[in-house]
Amino acid sequence: MEAKQAVIRAEEEIDAAFASSPLTHIDYAQAVWTLLSVNEDAFLKAIYTRSGEELHIFADNRLNALTYPLRVCLAKCKTGNGAVHHELIDEHYKLAWDWLEAAEDYTLFSTIFPLWHRARLDIAVVDKSLIVTDPPNANKDYEAYNRLFRKEAREEQPATSPDENLVNFLLSRTTVAADQFRVNFNPALVSGLVSFLSPHMATRHTLPADWQFNTFSLKEYRQVLLTLQSLAHGWHIARTVLAQNGMHGLGYKSSVWVVGKNELLARLKRYTGLDAAVIARIIDLITFGSNQIRNPDIAVQPLIDLRNGSLALDPFILLDISLERNLCVLLNQIPSEKETYSRLSNDKEATTKAEIEQFLAPYGFDFRSGRVEGTDVDLAIIDRVNKVCRCLELKWFIEPAEIREIEERSRELAQGISQAKKIKLLFERGDKRLIERLLEIDRHYAFLCAVGSVNWIGHGDVQDPEVPIIKVWHLLSRFKETGSLLELTNWLSNRDYLPKQGIDYTVKPWELSCGNWSATWYGIQPLSLAEIED
Repeated sequence: MEAKQAVIRAEEEIDAAFASSPLTHIDYAQAVWTLLSVNEDAFLKAIYTRSGEELHIFADNRLNALTYPLRVCLAKCKTGNGAVHHELIDEHYKLAWDWLEAAEDYTLFSTIFPLWHRARLDIAVVDKSLIVTDPPNANKDYEAYNRLFRKEAREEQPATSPDENLVNFLLSRTTVAADQFRVNFNPALVSGLVSFLSPHMATRHTLPADWQFNTFSLKEYRQVLLTLQSLAHGWHIARTVLAQNGMHGLGYKSSVWVVGKNELLARLKRYTGLDAAVIARIIDLITFGSNQIRNPDIAVQPLIDLRNGSLALDPFILLDISLERNLCVLLNQIPSEKETYSRLSNDKEATTKAEIEQFLAPYGFDFRSGRVEGTDVDLAIIDRVNKVCRCLELKWFIEPAEIREIEERSRELAQGISQAKKIKLLFERGDKRLIERLLEIDRHYAFLCAVGSVNWIGHGDVQDPEVPIIKVWHLLSRFKETGSLLELTNWLSNRDYLPKQGIDYTVKPWELSCGNWSATWYGIQPLSLAEIED
């Protein structure tokens, strides 16, 4: 009991130390503006010093970390006169920079303690150090897979640079001073920015377009968010170009677009043509800390109300988020929206099945699904020429972001494994209902059951040697490379789809500190990046 209380006290002291930043002593609007602006500075510098996967990792880490100081500000900062001084205040800049750096360590402390509370690891307290013992048999290959194969593992339209005409038009609509700027958006400019950004963002749209929520449709939500992202991207382009051209302070004063709430609502109505009430509801939903969300996440609610009649639009946040995944997370936390979302999400596995069949249609396969003894076959893909049958148990859920969600999703994957093993056993027993009636195959077919998960395959503790779990679009991409269902058999059975420690990634110790406390945790890093650092 004494050892347990020591860990609890350590957690409380670490939370208190992180929340003690002197930045919380200034006005809420100024503190938040400073945090966002300093983070934009860090991202601008990262663009010129990192590339590819390294930049993705930086952005993901910063987006996760940014939530924590913003939560503290929301809880602790007071609202004074609400005015924001768009100035580089050296003391505030350093406080924000240090706090954001500390937040990256605090994010990992916020992973360690929930795991300990659920008895997933052991912690011993020695002086002011936490000695963390990870389970010795924890296979990191699966965790690495979820990190390295981003989101749904779909092919994304690569981001491109805007053409010269769009940049020139943007700059012609930008008021420039010695150390600051303002983009004067109009419908023609916004239309150009939307057209430019739309192909890249469209590859992230994976939910059924006809979904209708309580007060708006998915189509309307996409339109509002794409317009916001286009406005943020225009602001980012302007700053980047002006900084490259020598603007004093790299345009720090204008890092974040601060716009009156009523002005933004009017602009969105003008640029989208949507009903004002629909726009207002969407903006309310995605405003940080609104709708009584207890632990708001800046990726899920990317707009910030500065409590002075204005909103802060941060390009880094808006351009890095997965808007549909985050909408699912948000609606699932709001009682008035949760029931509607749950009803719609039940259709997603059927939509995934239809997408797979459409992707594989040119190859002449047969597709079957239906009830068998004790379970259902979600989707069987049958190559009758080469006598190959692949049965997929399909799983679609919101990608987990915290320990509670990881445990819930792990249970769903375990259920999928159980269903797949029942089908495998029926085939091995020669079950006529499965083999002859549903699949119309024979015992000589190469047969394999797997779980096809849309966006997360779980960690090592949920895996089963008989049934592989793989992301659906990773599987389809591999088939596109080989053109053979038979070739997928050994690839899946041998788990060749997994990254391998020492070949594809490395597990690096990460020394953490917060206040007077320290600990050692780990980070998963692509091996190519580790080699660059070494």
